[in-house]
Amino acid sequence: MYPFYFVVVMLAPAAMLIVGLVWKISPPPYQAKGLAYSTELTRENPEAWAAAHRHCARLWMRTGIISGGASAFLMVLFKENYSTFWMWLIVGQMVLFCVSVFMIDLLLKNTFKNDEKDNDL
Repeated sequence: MYPFYFVVVMLAPAAMLIVGLVWKISPPPYQAKGLAYSTELTRENPEAWAAAHRHCARLWMRTGIISGGASAFLMVLFKENYSTFWMWLIVGQMVLFCVSVFMIDLLLKNTFKNDEKDNDL
């Protein structure tokens, strides 16, 4: 059963790493449907769309590698207690994912909302 839980724990970091690599190589076209970082701000501004995917790709690649390595290390370290520990790893990974989304959103708001205020003056 341990190999199954190990694979489940590694799914989120692998997905973040893969999406980060895909977006780094070929970001989704402006206002694409499907897998894209689409918020109100990014849908209004093509520059914000490009910046969101560029920053998200870098951040998710790093987060995927770091959380994947840390999760694998902790799964091996706590192999005897994996049945109670694996869910906490997944919760931690989802917290990292949510924090990364908020960080990108904050970066975009600070960068592109200030540009709009400067243009209004």
